[in-house]
Amino acid sequence: MKKLSISIVALLAYILFPIHALAVKYDIEKTDIHAYLGPDGNVQVEEIHTYAFEGDFNGITRTLIAKEGTQIQDVKATENGTALDVEQEDNLYKVYRSGADETVTIHLTYTIKDGVEVYSDMAQFYWPFFDQNNESDYSNLDIYIHPPKPTGDVEFIGYDSAWDSGQADNDGVVHFAMGHVSAGQQGDVRAAYDSALFSGAPSAGDTSIREDILADKEKKEAEIAAFQKDKDMFNRIAPFVIGGFVFYLLILMMGRNLYKRRIKSENERQFVDAFFVPKTGLSMPATIQYMNNGVLDTRALTAALLDLVRNGYVKEKDDEKFIVVNRQTDHMHEQMLIAWLFDMVGKNGTFRLSDLETYTKNQSNHESYRNNFMQWQQSVKQEVEAKGLYEKRNNRRIAVGFSSLIMLPFTILFGVYELYGWMIAAFILAISVIVIAISDKRKTAEGAYIKEQWERFEMKFADLTPTEWSEWLDDDQKRAFIYGLGRNNQAIQKKNKSLLEHAPQYEQLNHDSGANMLLFLMIASSAHMHFDQAEVAAAPDISTTSSSGTPRVGGGIGGGGGGSGAF
Repeated sequence: MKKLSISIVALLAYILFPIHALAVKYDIEKTDIHAYLGPDGNVQVEEIHTYAFEGDFNGITRTLIAKEGTQIQDVKATENGTALDVEQEDNLYKVYRSGADETVTIHLTYTIKDGVEVYSDMAQFYWPFFDQNNESDYSNLDIYIHPPKPTGDVEFIGYDSAWDSGQADNDGVVHFAMGHVSAGQQGDVRAAYDSALFSGAPSAGDTSIREDILADKEKKEAEIAAFQKDKDMFNRIAPFVIGGFVFYLLILMMGRNLYKRRIKSENERQFVDAFFVPKTGLSMPATIQYMNNGVLDTRALTAALLDLVRNGYVKEKDDEKFIVVNRQTDHMHEQMLIAWLFDMVGKNGTFRLSDLETYTKNQSNHESYRNNFMQWQQSVKQEVEAKGLYEKRNNRRIAVGFSSLIMLPFTILFGVYELYGWMIAAFILAISVIVIAISDKRKTAEGAYIKEQWERFEMKFADLTPTEWSEWLDDDQKRAFIYGLGRNNQAIQKKNKSLLEHAPQYEQLNHDSGANMLLFLMIASSAHMHFDQAEVAAAPDISTTSSSGTPRVGGGIGGGGGGSGAF
């Protein structure tokens, strides 16, 4: 029986401490491990590893972690009788054998000193040849335990992935045919023989162990029987649990769709299908924030600066210099933007785009710049919230989100009892409910109406002719330009440029509208570049640290363990 806890630990370790893609690609096609128990209590081990490499490689690795009271000695490696260099780094042994696109078979030998524990009735070899730290899959793993001489008196048991894989022959050789063993699993093997076979080994204590081994077997068999009983029970109830939650999910989705249909129907009744730049009672920064799903970046900041110019709060001297002419704005975020750009970054009500570079060159200003940017964003958000464009239903959304926790115990239990299909279904349903809770931020009728107006504007603006555009009011032209810039809508921005170039008034630059729009275009390009550079300069310095590897502690019985790899 696989232990889910091991898989969970391995998954969390992979998520929290991601491993970079290995430079060496390989499969361990076949691994045979022979442990020859000696009368003196030492164990001679021969391991035969067959690796299939794809691409260049330098050799294989083997981690050997000794149990408490034992030692790993005399590690050697050969290929077809030819000795290979072995380098030890703590518990890691590197076997050097370079090549490319080859299948190689490496023989590894070593001694486990005092590997056999001798008790009054039996002597046991209880060893973890690999543990949960193992990074590689074994495609076909066989472990053989050989007694000092043939005997029929043998008790054995395999744990975890080695369970129910053992069989003893007439000479007492125990073969654990484990087959495929995935990385991150462990599987200790245990074999015990008459203690008289180990006359030269020191005693581990005047106690018997045969009953302990038999008790382990009985306990394991009882656990498996109970596990299978519980598994059958959960398999029977799973369709009802999943079906019930599917029904609940459908109810949530139907409720959301019915609401959207009702709002859409209300909008259709009152919508006037004429082309205009919408006037919704929101400032342009708030409109951009609302249509951008709450996002205000440096393009929106550029748009907000141009909107100050449009509203007459700020006057542009050229495409580089601006001065404040009126601080009595309609919205708090406009006052905050003026104070930030014209008094902190600039001076005395004058702001030059080059002031951004000067200001952010001083590292002590970085935190202030970021804080002011965030406070401005928050103030724009407050305008949108005050407009009441979303239903106040946060408590309901939170309740829906928490209802997903109903599936959490079932997801865990289905996984524990190896009902992986039901586990995945439960997990997907829980995530689906969470997504609905997060995304079900319903607009009011007014909010949906505003969004519909701007979306129709975006579609129809593409077909606007230069002549029609030139007939617009100067304010409408500027609002359309600011909207496209702040939304980073490439289609609107290109259309604005095209309209400006081909409109009849464009050739008369002394015409206020044409001159102003041309200056808007120049300011937009330059201001966005400067705001982008300032944001990069003021970004927090996130330094990364690296840590060196440390010797791994084995996960097997008594602290032993190991694993295989390549380099």
